[in-house]
Amino acid sequence: MTQAQSLAELLAGVEVIDLTQPLSEQTPVLKLPEPFANTPGLKRHEISAYDDRGPAWAWYWLEIGEHVGTHFDAPIHWITGRDGEDVASVPPQRLVGPAVVIDKSAEAAEDPDYVLTVEELRAFEAEHGPLPEGGWLLLRTGWDARAQDEAAFLNADETGPHTPGFDAECAQLLAGSVLAGV
Repeated sequence: MTQAQSLAELLAGVEVIDLTQPLSEQTPVLKLPEPFANTPGLKRHEISAYDDRGPAWAWYWLEIGEHVGTHFDAPIHWITGRDGEDVASVPPQRLVGPAVVIDKSAEAAEDPDYVLTVEELRAFEAEHGPLPEGGWLLLRTGWDARAQDEAAFLNADETGPHTPGFDAECAQLLAGSVLAGV
């Protein structure tokens, strides 16, 4: 059996879910408050469009900010990882693993400031078992439905943006688990 055959057999029982969103000039971009600099959105520049510049192809070059769309932050992105690995140095094995999805889309639809707490995480584990070692925890919020509407995605008012996520204690617990290799 070839390696490709054995890989195909291994993947036959794996469900792969694409979590990306298409990028466009309308893709929402995180906005930081003054005085911090913001990343630009996506801008597409035409090179050719089946014309005399390229009669058989459409071709573009992209101008894009680092935080546009689904992306992977380099471990060196934050000051705490400043001396660590960049994206090209992350071993591919760390980019693939078992995933657990906690669906809180109903809660986020009712409250855009919804945050997952340690208590909710522990209740999930009590019902479904512990998070897998080396795994990924995915929080489903339904926020992807806002991906083509920047105002709805950022959901900002006079007090700032309102989006679901993890509370500080839960984020610290999960970050500690990652750092501990769990």
